[in-house]
Amino acid sequence: MSEIHTLKNGLRVVTDPMPSLETVALGVWAHAGSVDERPEEHGIAHLLEHMAFKGTKRRTARAIAEEIEALGGYLNAATSHQRTGYYVRLMKDDIAAGFDIIADILLNPLFEARELAKEQEVVVQEIGEAADIPDDVIFELLQAATWEGYSLARPILGTPQSVRAQTSSSLRAFMARHYQPSSMVVAAAGNLDPDAFVAFVEKQFGSVETGAAPPARPAPKFKGGVRHDAREIEQTHLAVAFPGVSSRDEDYFASRIFADALGGGMSSRLFQIIREERGLAYSVYAFADGYEACGLVGAYAGADAEQIPEIAGLIVSEIEAMAKGAGQVEIDRARAMLRASLMMSLESPSARIESAAGQLFTYGRVREAQEILQLLEAVTIEDVRRCAMRALDGAFSLAIVGEADADSAAARLRA
Repeated sequence: MSEIHTLKNGLRVVTDPMPSLETVALGVWAHAGSVDERPEEHGIAHLLEHMAFKGTKRRTARAIAEEIEALGGYLNAATSHQRTGYYVRLMKDDIAAGFDIIADILLNPLFEARELAKEQEVVVQEIGEAADIPDDVIFELLQAATWEGYSLARPILGTPQSVRAQTSSSLRAFMARHYQPSSMVVAAAGNLDPDAFVAFVEKQFGSVETGAAPPARPAPKFKGGVRHDAREIEQTHLAVAFPGVSSRDEDYFASRIFADALGGGMSSRLFQIIREERGLAYSVYAFADGYEACGLVGAYAGADAEQIPEIAGLIVSEIEAMAKGAGQVEIDRARAMLRASLMMSLESPSARIESAAGQLFTYGRVREAQEILQLLEAVTIEDVRRCAMRALDGAFSLAIVGEADADSAAARLRA
């Protein structure tokens, strides 16, 4: 069972002992992601994550890599729309050494101009790589259509122009604004001594002062629209989105069950009708994305261009069918899938610390597995039907990558 300790400066520390393991996963998360960027900072949250590994007052970039690999550890970081995490997985006897590296890259980054220039070009290459992957482009287009006018609509990576426009000063300003102890979480899970780990954190972060609270995030409104990248490729990619709920909403778990029943597995409605019955697509699934202040439900399919309008129509018709008559058997199957997914994730210390950090940011506490299972069990047919009806509220987003007829697909969704 996890425990939470709060330092005097507001930094929260989560410890989650797993005595049967020989390893530990630990990390530091900042409540800072792409949604916190000003227009002129587009891509800075992700660039900052890269630059954290490019040298500190105590270590060069090479020394950071060599030191962690000499321990047999794995060090990495990730930026999402809502937060950034820096984490390491290593042997239980190397906790102090591993955490010292994590603390060093966050507390003592150099942001040297020469290193920044090189890493900006690395990120530009990453942007180019993503632009060549239709599976990535389709969801960037969907975000842009759904949340137009908000920072949530912008790609996390930024653009070549916006990334190259950042400076050491802009990186430090963003970090000073958002990397406050009161808006950060340190988490560790595995074979560890909780008191000893808290002492490590206190030693490294205890003297860091908390400044002004980061600016409040706006609550994006679902706008909807159509985005079409008509590039010539073998397979056309379709993604659609409809109004959903935030991760803080009482219908959040109902929306997850709704999405899984709609297209979460081989027995789901979309998989059965689109792939098994009609053979229109190889890959098809549904999803529910809940952010802290908004959310969506949606579906994806990859198919021949001429099949895209029909698939769009089938997605809507199945949502309509669930609004009218979602069945107990399919809801129970979806519930079982989510229950199993949750329990399997508990076997991974890395998954546990990432979940703990996200829950602290979202709910202000860590929900234990039993509570989440109870919330899943409490979802009724009426709850799922309500989620389906919300999705049919009128607004929708449509993204297509490929040469399909976007107007026909949009017409099917409107119908």
